[in-house]
Amino acid sequence: MSAAAQTSSLAARGIVKRYGDATVLRGVDLDMAGGRVDGLVGRNGAGKSTLVGVLTGRVQSDGGTVLADGAELDIRKPADALAAGIVAVPQELVMPMDMSVAEVVTFGAEPKRRGLLSLRSERRQVQELMDGLGLDLDITAPVGSLPVSWQKVVLLAQALHRQARYLILDEPTAAMNAEDCERVLAVVRRLRERGLAILYISHRFDEVAALCDRVTAMADGQVTEIMEGAEVTQERLVASITGSDEPATDVRRRRTQTARGYKGRSDASAPNLRAHGIVSGRVRGLDLEVRPGQVIGIAGLPGSGVEDVFSMLSGHLRPTAGEVTVGDGTLGSVGAAQRLGVGFLPASRASASLPSEPVVENLVLPALRQCSTTGGLITTARGHQQAATVVERLSLGPVVHRRMGQLSGGNQQRVLVGAKLLASPKFLLLEDPTVGVDVAARAELHELLWSLAGEGIGFLVGSTDPEELLELCDHIHVLRRGELVASWPAAEASEYALVAAMTGDTTLKAA
Repeated sequence: MSAAAQTSSLAARGIVKRYGDATVLRGVDLDMAGGRVDGLVGRNGAGKSTLVGVLTGRVQSDGGTVLADGAELDIRKPADALAAGIVAVPQELVMPMDMSVAEVVTFGAEPKRRGLLSLRSERRQVQELMDGLGLDLDITAPVGSLPVSWQKVVLLAQALHRQARYLILDEPTAAMNAEDCERVLAVVRRLRERGLAILYISHRFDEVAALCDRVTAMADGQVTEIMEGAEVTQERLVASITGSDEPATDVRRRRTQTARGYKGRSDASAPNLRAHGIVSGRVRGLDLEVRPGQVIGIAGLPGSGVEDVFSMLSGHLRPTAGEVTVGDGTLGSVGAAQRLGVGFLPASRASASLPSEPVVENLVLPALRQCSTTGGLITTARGHQQAATVVERLSLGPVVHRRMGQLSGGNQQRVLVGAKLLASPKFLLLEDPTVGVDVAARAELHELLWSLAGEGIGFLVGSTDPEELLELCDHIHVLRRGELVASWPAAEASEYALVAAMTGDTTLKAA
């Protein structure tokens, strides 16, 4: 490693960012150094993405400075960051999949001769890059033909071709299996050996502990802890973002204490929603059951397979093995799910609603046949008639004449839950039901779900917030890389244990 590489440094000092009255970064300091992998960890909403936005010119800070090798940088746009050698590789793979490896690596910085692309120079430069990284990859192959891990490696090579000095990697191994992860990590280690300063952002704490030389933990827009060397362990990482040193100190029992409408039992003759040995997408051999009146939670990082579970249980994705049933009925399509009484509310409210239409139209969407005239048209009067019970039940009277997009996040979510109730479901699948919802509205939604569970509706709830699952659910399952790795009654679990299982603590096994 050269002396220049060893002294190369990028530092953020006192970074502040506000959005209206909300302060999302509160005087954050961060350091990167050449020949070192610095980790950045924190829960969703901790401020990590905003900080990266400041470093890469996508977000303008309201205070603080960014320095490269001690000199202050003026980063006003992404081009300024690139000129300073700051290159970010995003979690999502955004690239033209029909282009060759060589074309993607040199994209935006193609070698030219007399103003024209030099194909020979392009291939020579890319091949030298691949050889230097010890990679045996056909640089003429279309990127879309490669496994996702190789696609990520291509982006790392692209950053190197762009003369990156400071490399920011956001969840670089999300949705990858162990073999693919190791391929990417091996390249990251080689880049460290070449003297790059690397910021590694990941929820996979086993990888962070194995790879990073130094780790900064964030919570609520602030740095909470900095760990170095032997201090970087999975246990310390989990504790740094949960505020708990011991798994047993963070137990929640709010679900059973505060569920006013929950009866704690269900009709033994009522059918259960069961997934048996299902395999599809990222999921491998999953068994899962939801009984009437239960609120079951399922936790996992992006790419863990949680999204595929919801897709299969709602009929949007057919398993390649195993089956999903409700009682004696097999669920293999969206229509079958609806006939068997399974309703699904995705995390994106925009995709499940008509923001520009009145609330009543959004309420009756899942029950168009009941609310339509002979000619198939929905009338306001008929819609109000069908929705009246739900409007009263959910106290939606004050907003029923407003347009959906004008409502707060909490009211939008209540409308969408109410729309599912019009179809008289036996089970409701809810993905991140309180994302973007304030604390008061979240509490109201929890009360509503408990009340509906008390009436016999079974729930499967996915959430990126472990604390919410502990508060809301009767039982919680954790998926990691497509497999069930832990399962507890919520009253016996803790935020520490959930985060540890989600992020890679292999000492925790399913109950």
